Amino acid sequence: MDTLLTLFASIGPQHWLVLGLVLLIAEMASGTTYLLWPAVAAFLTALITWTGATSWIVDLGVFAVLVIGLTVFGRPLVQRWRHEGAASGLNERAIALIGVRGEIATFDNGVGSVKIGDTVWRAVSNEMLAPGQHVEVSAVDGATLKVKRLA
Repeated sequence: MDTLLTLFASIGPQHWLVLGLVLLIAEMASGTTYLLWPAVAAFLTALITWTGATSWIVDLGVFAVLVIGLTVFGRPLVQRWRHEGAASGLNERAIALIGVRGEIATFDNGVGSVKIGDTVWRAVSNEMLAPGQHVEVSAVDGATLKVKRLA
C-alpha cells in the first residue's frame, strides 16, 4: 500500500501531459470522441499541477471532476457540431444534389432515371415525366433521387 501511495505522490505535471498525449493519440486513432475529454482533462490537470498549489489527491479529484464535467457538457456540443456538418452536405454527394437540375433519361409509372452532369441516377416522382424533360432534385433517399418538374 505504501508503494502505491508513493507512486501517486510522485505524479507530476509531466505525467499528466504524457497521459493527455497518449489519450489524444488513442482518440485520433479511434475518432469516437470518447477519449477526447479525458485527454483535455489530463492537460488541464497538468496546468493546475504546474502551479504546485495542489497535492496528488486534489490532482486526481480535479482530473475526475474534469472528465465527468467535460464529457457531460462537451460531448453534446461535438455531436451537434458533427450533425450540423453532416447537414451541410460535406462529403455527402447525394445530399449535395438537392436543388440541382437534371434531365430525365427514362421514366415510366413514377420511376426512372435522371441524368445530372455525367452521372445517371435512379429517380422517383409523383408527377408524370417524359424523357428529355428538365427536373430538379427535391430529396434524396439512399441512391434514389426524388425529382420534380421545373416550373
